Amino acid sequence: MSVEAHPSATAAHWAGLPVYGVVRIAGADRAAMAVALDSLGGSAPAVIGCDIDPSAPAAHIVDDVVAQLSSVARDLFPAWLPGGEHAEGVSLLDRRAVRTRAHTLAATTAHYGPFLAALAEDALTGRSASAVFPAETRVRGLTRILTLAYRRDALVVMLVGSAGSDSDGGAGAAAAWLADHGGVGVWLVGPELAGVDRFPAVSPELPNLVARAAAASPAEPPRPDYPAITGRPHPRSAAEQRLEQRLAAAEWARGRVWNQVHQPHSLVPPIRVDLMWPDLRCAVEIDGPDHRGALKYADDRRRDNSLVLDGYAVLRFTNDEILGDPSRVLSVIERLVTSRQKGDTQ
Repeated sequence: MSVEAHPSATAAHWAGLPVYGVVRIAGADRAAMAVALDSLGGSAPAVIGCDIDPSAPAAHIVDDVVAQLSSVARDLFPAWLPGGEHAEGVSLLDRRAVRTRAHTLAATTAHYGPFLAALAEDALTGRSASAVFPAETRVRGLTRILTLAYRRDALVVMLVGSAGSDSDGGAGAAAAWLADHGGVGVWLVGPELAGVDRFPAVSPELPNLVARAAAASPAEPPRPDYPAITGRPHPRSAAEQRLEQRLAAAEWARGRVWNQVHQPHSLVPPIRVDLMWPDLRCAVEIDGPDHRGALKYADDRRRDNSLVLDGYAVLRFTNDEILGDPSRVLSVIERLVTSRQKGDTQ
């Protein structure tokens, strides 16, 4: 089964890639895929990138990937548990409350109640009680949880071979196991996995910018790599979390939306904007170390230009600026937002 093509031809780079089964991605490395998949719309699968050691035994790779998916699910809590946001502590009462909500959700859905309840409590307490369940139960449950969190119909696990591994070891068997037991698509990315030739190779249609630009070697984000949920700061971004804490206390900051996919019209590719005030045409982008690479830098310029042409004023800050001097950053954003609220677009 192939994913449905996006209405924008320039954003159809993921069309034709399967959301079930295993394929090797040809002609695109980790950096290219990261940019190409940055702003997928709601009809696309949720894509989670996991580093693996291709030379490891299959069982070890499976356990490693399931552990990474579990960490993503815990990070994204409570997005996948209705009412979970009301648990504000780790008291016995809070733990009982999230477990009850998990069993209530499972009673009317395909979720497995005991695993869902254990994972919800793990997310609240930082423990790993859900790890006692068999890998088959965990991967199937995590697939349901992550598709629910992202409000998507399918989940893809993108396996990226660790640098320095030149043997496919158990990677092929692990990929097949994940696809069969998890009901997910598995994309093998990187030269370390090119030799797993039991699976077909697929060349994605990359956006022109990605196809032309040469990727540098920026600092890689910690793995697993996963997108933010629309409407929330990324749980792994300390800068986004810190900025949202400040904005939540500011009356002028109402109307903001985090990690919103914006597409001015169908002839341009969509953009995932870190922070925006859609009604005021204000956008704020937050740059981590990965934005220092040539490919990401070029994509940032494209995104800024597209937003400006659509009438947006764009501010861009680094993680270090937000974490090191949040008051100054907040002051700059306030000046932009309040000026737009007054109707001053000059």
